[in-house]
Amino acid sequence: MDRCPTCRAGFRGDAVCSRCGTDLTQILEIEQAAARCRKQAFVALRAGSSEAAYGLAQRACDLYRSPDSVKTLALAALACRRFDQAVALWREYGGAAGQGE
Repeated sequence: MDRCPTCRAGFRGDAVCSRCGTDLTQILEIEQAAARCRKQAFVALRAGSSEAAYGLAQRACDLYRSPDSVKTLALAALACRRFDQAVALWREYGGAAGQGE
């Protein structure tokens, strides 16, 4: 999280927004759960379980669609030979920027 979803103040790493006092605990927990899913997806990829990795990466995106989650899902899509989806995710992330498209 870069900014408080309530007042848009810059995030300083605390569980409560320094400007408006919004409790950010649940948002931080969701981001952490997405990070765990991404890590598990990489473990599954290294183990050769591309479908399991894909499911975990999809869960990470469902929880928190961050650039890291999208990149992980794109990698898992490649491993599962879902090339059209991998390209679409690459474009969503901004991979096509500056490529003449």
